[in-house]
Amino acid sequence: MSVSSGFFNSLNGDRKYNAAQMSAIFDGLIIDGVFASIGTAFAVKAAGGLTVNVGIGKAWFDHTWTVNDSILPMTAPEAEVLLDRIDAVVLEVNGMESVRENTIKFVKGNPSSAPSRPTLTNEGNVHQYPLCYIYRKYGTAVINQADITPMVGTESTPFVTGILQTISLDELLGKWQDELDRFTDARSQEVDDWIAQEESDFTAWFNKMKADLQQEQTVLDQWIASEQADFLAWYNQMKDQLSGDVAGNLQLEIDKEEVKRILLVGFEDGTKEFSDDGTVITSTASDGRTLTKTFSDGFLTMTNVLKSAAGAEVARAVKTFDSDGKLISTVVTYS
Repeated sequence: MSVSSGFFNSLNGDRKYNAAQMSAIFDGLIIDGVFASIGTAFAVKAAGGLTVNVGIGKAWFDHTWTVNDSILPMTAPEAEVLLDRIDAVVLEVNGMESVRENTIKFVKGNPSSAPSRPTLTNEGNVHQYPLCYIYRKYGTAVINQADITPMVGTESTPFVTGILQTISLDELLGKWQDELDRFTDARSQEVDDWIAQEESDFTAWFNKMKADLQQEQTVLDQWIASEQADFLAWYNQMKDQLSGDVAGNLQLEIDKEEVKRILLVGFEDGTKEFSDDGTVITSTASDGRTLTKTFSDGFLTMTNVLKSAAGAEVARAVKTFDSDGKLISTVVTYS
């Protein structure tokens, strides 16, 4: 049919019109796009974890209208284990007879070490218009706002600003984006150099502090060995001289003295582990007991916690130093 017309009253069903003919009255008046003045024009915002919220908006595409009258939460597909990916949130117009509706959905991109935006469907009765693209870093479980690139207002998904008009932000923002890119390139090397220098300084400081702590621990180990030998000699001599309740009471006091000695100087054998920042030293004796030294308040407080092989706390000691490194107080408590 080359010529059609309407609308006229139907007599006995001789004048019938379909949805396409109803929508055709807007041809030449409304150009496909998103209405900029309604809601937030489908703006996509990060909402924590893998959730994004699609804002309120209205659009006219392919002789059909789409309205989202409340915030629409959507859960993104999980990120890849080894490769990056770019996903899209799209407004899909589906005119197939089996569907005949418009939806907002995710289109998953292809994993790659240099990912590109996914190819959207734009043929036949199915057309997809990007609301945004989301960069998905491998192994991540959180989407940040910085990962989201808005596409509403671009040539792919333009704004409808009025009858017979659309506007593309690609044209409006082109000059600003170029100036921003040049500014970023000029400053990025300065930032990289500063970060590299800071990392180098921190690494040198940390290695020196760790070496100093290890040297101090060596001196302590030597002193402990000497003190322990003297203590065992005295203890064996006293044990032969005492019996009954007197010996039992003395044993209890000796046990406390042994615990106190371990709190203050450590085990005679075993292994030691240092945390990356040097503030925690964990010693493990051959019998499974652990002694954890924790430095806080800028190394002005040292807390030693002794635990049994089963993990129960036996006792703890808190040492406090002044700013010159002199010991102010030592408090020992038994569990």
